[in-house]
Amino acid sequence: MRFFDLFKKQDNSWNIKGVKLLEIGDYQTALKCFNNALQINPEADEIWYNRAVTLWEMGKHCEAIKDYYKALDINPNHAGAWFNLGVIISGWGRPEDALEFLNKALEFDPDDAEAWYVKGTILKNLDRSNEALKCLDMAFKLNPGLQSINLE
Repeated sequence: MRFFDLFKKQDNSWNIKGVKLLEIGDYQTALKCFNNALQINPEADEIWYNRAVTLWEMGKHCEAIKDYYKALDINPNHAGAWFNLGVIISGWGRPEDALEFLNKALEFDPDDAEAWYVKGTILKNLDRSNEALKCLDMAFKLNPGLQSINLE
């Protein structure tokens, strides 16, 4: 193992610990872990993404959005960041803009059933039924369990 590989492994350990803490709802400690990981490797898009999810859960929405954009600056192909920004923008009442984000997410991960589902729901709410039906069909094809979710 090379010297710099030790640092990469260490930031990955902080990231893994942070994800586990995020999953159990210990957002404050998770945030500290992601901050430690970013001190070691500030160019890790996945750590910025995980930090953004944590900040969002903590109610720090503006900071979260900045971190999603930071993840995208590092890796413009990060489907999860595009998806989450699309959901956020949709919640702000900007469905057309949200569709642009979701289209980007689907460009990089065309098998993301949730992204197809959210896109279909937005299109349904915009009275674009034919497009919505195609998206929802794709979502249900990829994940039949989504059919149990209420569209309203």
